[in-house]
Amino acid sequence: MIARMVNLLLGLAVAGTAFWEPRGSTVFWHDLVIGLVVAGVALVAMAARGVNFLNTALALWLFLSGLIMPVVPHVYVGLVAGVLIFTFSLVSTDDRTFWPVGRRDASRVPERG
Repeated sequence: MIARMVNLLLGLAVAGTAFWEPRGSTVFWHDLVIGLVVAGVALVAMAARGVNFLNTALALWLFLSGLIMPVVPHVYVGLVAGVLIFTFSLVSTDDRTFWPVGRRDASRVPERG
């Protein structure tokens, strides 16, 4: 669940960085739309299994889009956000390793002995 929250925040951050570009430019619309779609997919992925792999594909596109639109801020945003979104999109929704509250699943905790 935390991975989905991180992807939600990363998507909103990518959408926010669109405003660094000139309004109406191709890079502006690309970053705004991709960021909002990543955030929306992250929200849906909290409830539906397997939807997070759409963010994997979007992260790959974001990473490679700097080759098509070689604008310096966009290239850096695409590289950093693309790698982070890709990484967090592959984390299972059931993973509670870094969950701040509640208990871990007892079946995943190794026995001491």
